[in-house]
Amino acid sequence: MANKSRDKAGPKVTRDELLKPRPTKTVQSKTTPKKTALFDKSKLSRIRVSPVPLSQIILDRYQPRPILPVQDGLRDNFFAGKADWRKTAVQWLALAKTDTGVASQVNELLDMGKSIGELNQIEPATGAWVERKPDKIKMLLSTGERRFWSLALLAALKNGGEPQLEVQEVEVDELSLSRQIIENESAKPLSAIGKARAIAGLVLESFEQLPPELDRSSNDPPTDYDYYRSVLDIEKLTGSKYMPRGSWEKIGEIMKMERSYMVFHLNLLQFSQEQQYKADIHEIPERSLREILIFPPAQWDKVIDKTAKKNLSAHEIKRIRISKGKKARFVDTPAAKAASRLKAFWKVTKEMKSSTDLEKVATSFVAGLDKKEILSGADTLEKLAKKIRLRANE
Repeated sequence: MANKSRDKAGPKVTRDELLKPRPTKTVQSKTTPKKTALFDKSKLSRIRVSPVPLSQIILDRYQPRPILPVQDGLRDNFFAGKADWRKTAVQWLALAKTDTGVASQVNELLDMGKSIGELNQIEPATGAWVERKPDKIKMLLSTGERRFWSLALLAALKNGGEPQLEVQEVEVDELSLSRQIIENESAKPLSAIGKARAIAGLVLESFEQLPPELDRSSNDPPTDYDYYRSVLDIEKLTGSKYMPRGSWEKIGEIMKMERSYMVFHLNLLQFSQEQQYKADIHEIPERSLREILIFPPAQWDKVIDKTAKKNLSAHEIKRIRISKGKKARFVDTPAAKAASRLKAFWKVTKEMKSSTDLEKVATSFVAGLDKKEILSGADTLEKLAKKIRLRANE
């Protein structure tokens, strides 16, 4: 990807211009694509925020954040219509009992579901009403899939009735990948894999025409994995070695990344679907995944698992690789682990732009803790801060 993608400088594009609604591009196919018709909104209530039953909601399989697990065909079965939200949620809860990574993800979503119930969901999801069949409409969700599944999992856990998701209604032509990316980022930053998928989607949007096998509206649409992974060979995809003029500038404006960093992310799509899911739920950073890619593909699974389990840094992963098969020895004392993770935290805080970001960190930190634990954690951090300041004067 890095060697085959190049374009000429184009005009500067602002972030606001990218957020303007634009027509959705259709993929060219040898067959007539199946189109989603707009439903006559005059038939609906003019209320802009509505409670929508989960069974009346369509999820976007191609959204950047891969939420549903790929194990046991759970993701594929749901999007193929072989399982509804309840059956999928029940299987997801069962999977969490045997997989610690999935368990962590499920617990986070369950906490969200409880918060939505207690706070009456202050922030609604967004979506557009579409007509799938004559006189049959459904809500196509643009943002809020995590909220959807938080309610589904909670209902399945408690064997409750069908939940309703508060959805802010928008017009179909207001839906765009760029808006979806920015709104998702404001709710919870995308992982390295999520960003890779987002960049890939924007790259594919920049082409005037795509091969029939990438037609998302066909009777046999590609999986999201195959769709995004297709960007790894632009020449095969479009017949040209280069990106359309000005594309990197537009994509960089949305993602807030330099071109080289975006290419690093795209390279992560070389991982298998299962490996991408593991990297996503464990939020393994791009720099660490870049080191893992240097290993032979047969070792990727093992290194990803070890990285997730031990929270290895990119430097530690590199040490494993250059040790030439010798068993790497890491210092596993609580103090060493805490110092390593604190450094990782410090690096991330450099990307924070406002005090609101710190508010979000504090909120996430105290989630699930009681008052005593919160105060104990605050005391420890205050003592640590004093000791760090002392060392600055040494």
